[in-house]
Amino acid sequence: MNSILEFSEFFKKLKKLNYLIFGSLIILIILALFSGQYSIPPIDRDEARFAQASSQMIQSGDYVNIKFQDQIRAKKPIGIYWLQAFSAKIFGQENIGSYRIPSLLSSILTLVFVGLITRLIFPLYQTLIVTLLFASSIVFMGEAHLAKTDSTLLCLICVQQYFLLKIILDQDNTFKVKYLYPILVWLAFSLGVLVKGPLSIAILFPTIIAFSITQKSFSLIKSLRPILGFLICTLVILPWFLAIDEATNGMFLQKAFQEDFFSKLESGQEGHGAFPGTHLLTLSISIWPIATFLPCLILFSLQNRANIIIKFLICWILPFWGIIELIPTKLLHYPLPVLPAIAILAIGGLLQFKSNIKKIKSALLRKIIYVSSILFSFGGIILSGGIFYISSKFNIENDYILTFFTILLVFIAIVIFVLTHTLIFNFKTLYLDISKSFYNILLAIIALGSIFNIINYNFVLPKLNYLHPSKAIIKKLKKVKADAVASSGYHEPSLVFLLKGNVLLSNPNEAAIFLAEGKNNVVLIEKNDLKQFLETTNDLNLKINEISTVKGFNIAKGRHVEIYIFQNQLFDQSN
Repeated sequence: MNSILEFSEFFKKLKKLNYLIFGSLIILIILALFSGQYSIPPIDRDEARFAQASSQMIQSGDYVNIKFQDQIRAKKPIGIYWLQAFSAKIFGQENIGSYRIPSLLSSILTLVFVGLITRLIFPLYQTLIVTLLFASSIVFMGEAHLAKTDSTLLCLICVQQYFLLKIILDQDNTFKVKYLYPILVWLAFSLGVLVKGPLSIAILFPTIIAFSITQKSFSLIKSLRPILGFLICTLVILPWFLAIDEATNGMFLQKAFQEDFFSKLESGQEGHGAFPGTHLLTLSISIWPIATFLPCLILFSLQNRANIIIKFLICWILPFWGIIELIPTKLLHYPLPVLPAIAILAIGGLLQFKSNIKKIKSALLRKIIYVSSILFSFGGIILSGGIFYISSKFNIENDYILTFFTILLVFIAIVIFVLTHTLIFNFKTLYLDISKSFYNILLAIIALGSIFNIINYNFVLPKLNYLHPSKAIIKKLKKVKADAVASSGYHEPSLVFLLKGNVLLSNPNEAAIFLAEGKNNVVLIEKNDLKQFLETTNDLNLKINEISTVKGFNIAKGRHVEIYIFQNQLFDQSN
């Protein structure tokens, strides 16, 4: 009797230990998500454009038109701008962090629905592991730190796909299955269209069609209540599109399709063109530290191809993957809408890898799988090495703390590299039996991946001041207290946002005239425009004073910049 009580007590302690471990990992993930939200200045050009357009909505009170300064911004529909404007109204308009909150909250909700989808396949313990591993992945974490559409869209896609899967699995003739689930699918889809336009279409409809073909039945389409779906889409999507079309005399939709949508289909937009297969190669970085387990995905999918949920996940991935590989424009975050499905299958494959690999009779095929795992696992080494190289090159102030943290990132990446391979190769030594430590190693990978992100977003990216020239310019301008500012040659959206839109983007001649006309105007002149600017000021007999110079690296253009700050000498505040 005593032995039974002791055994029961042991399992109670074990359960408490699991709660403690998973609670600690969840805290680490949350810390990683919140890290750097307010301390990292706007780097991504699109992020600054989104934030500035949302800020202008608040200032103007016009929540229909989308403008960046005085230009129509026809890149994405209204959804994300409304969310960012609402967030900035609550948390303040000045700091970029306020505009990142929708992405942050969306990422947390995404994890909830990734967990719900995974729970339909795996027990709770394994579901938590899959969800937390996905949470620590690079692109997911990166998009949670950007004031853009991608994190919010991913959230809506996960909601949409979860309820679509519930319709497939639950065949009950209840109100919930017949009406509630379809309503939620179409509502999530409609909101996705309002956030990022056609991308929602590229997920939902190909998934439905591919799944129907594999099932040799189109009953799913009927279960989705397409007439009801059409009504919901019309009510949610159409009003704003009609309003913006009328407000801009058709210009918004024309620009949206010609300058954004079709340009991505025809050629690599803004220099982001690449060959088909690029996304597969970069998957080693985008979904690291899960990347090592990607070959397990193929084995798992083949062995469980009759499983309806596995079939659904494959139909979620493959059609969209084909689309993004064929489109000339390639960016690291483009596969994000299917990364949850990839993560579930890859980690599921790892959980069954030992038994699945034994079923492969071909020694060559087994070697290909092992070699592929090794190749995919280098993403973390490449990423941390790249961060170390960038910080070494641009650590102008010789910050030893920054150097320490970047070395630590490399060390963490190497440890994760080793740990992921111990799971694949199932090492057994005198000191460690991997089969007995399998889940502990996965938990260690989650912890290390989270710490990697915490360090990167808290102690590395905010400290690389040389990569943030706009931030340095603002610091200089605060000392001058100029009436108005113009910039020639340096037209970065981050500068526009940090100056609250109060900057004239001009050429050298216009900058010289601007300086002559204002009582206390200040101009920013990029080095390449300096000669022409000085010639024009000379022609105007304008006496100017160089206040300061800012040096930095323009990430968007991939080159060093040198920006000179000038003031009319007549109004030099230092005299």
